[in-house]
Amino acid sequence: AMARRSELETQLSRLRSRQEIVMRERQALVRELGEAAALVGREIADYEAYALEDSDSDAAAEDRVVQDERRRKLERMKIKLEESGLGQSTDVLREHKETTERDEFLSRELGDLEASRTSLEHLIEELTRTLEVRFGEGIEKINKEFDAFFKLMFGGGSASLQIVKEKKLRRGAAEPEGDEEISDQDAEVEQGIDLTVSLPHKRLKGIQMLSGGERALTSIALIFAMSQVNPPPFLILDETEAALDEANSKRYGDMIETLAKHSQLIVITHNRETMSRAGILYGITMGSDGGSR
Repeated sequence: AMARRSELETQLSRLRSRQEIVMRERQALVRELGEAAALVGREIADYEAYALEDSDSDAAAEDRVVQDERRRKLERMKIKLEESGLGQSTDVLREHKETTERDEFLSRELGDLEASRTSLEHLIEELTRTLEVRFGEGIEKINKEFDAFFKLMFGGGSASLQIVKEKKLRRGAAEPEGDEEISDQDAEVEQGIDLTVSLPHKRLKGIQMLSGGERALTSIALIFAMSQVNPPPFLILDETEAALDEANSKRYGDMIETLAKHSQLIVITHNRETMSRAGILYGITMGSDGGSR
């Protein structure tokens, strides 16, 4: 869903760029009509009321290079008209028809772009709501498993994840001076995750107060909890318990057995406790040629 949302935002940006180009061309059309009014009179303002049938070309379907070349020719003709002082000309009528067709084409383009932009904005809003709902549901499921694995690893206690929102400075915005807070106009809200743990028989709360081994156990418990929400067919664990002592290695072994009920595990380890939980053991040795067997 996030990848789809990013793709849609890219498409929306391209459409907005195209809309700006069309708007600039529409403004150029208005200027050209003003110049035509100076040459042929105020009647040019009612150009849509004229039914011209002396041209078989479709300006909307022509290549832009052809249209630009025609515009240059018309500019030269207008200069000749100004120099000659003539007020009416077949060239002016031809320019009027081309301008009319161009105006109709640009109007259709603007309508299509506006409809596409509205549709994409609605779809982005729907995807954003879907992401928030699924993200919250996923955190709830992970929390349940995380707390269970944490209790198994530490023999009690509790652990949980919370969704947090932080106000951060928007890219390109000016830094606030001194102790000033970031204004709502310059701020954007980022959603993240905060982890809270409580060890049994200790008053420590928060991951910052844990030792290296306790942090490793907590990380392992979180990884295993995430894998339980949507169990993969198999997992490869490469010496994830290397930092654990003997007592914690036994708890790690209990977690391995719990995890093995849902996924097949391939564990690389030097730990005897972990090896004792394995169903099949493969020994790896290195020969004199430096290759593993």
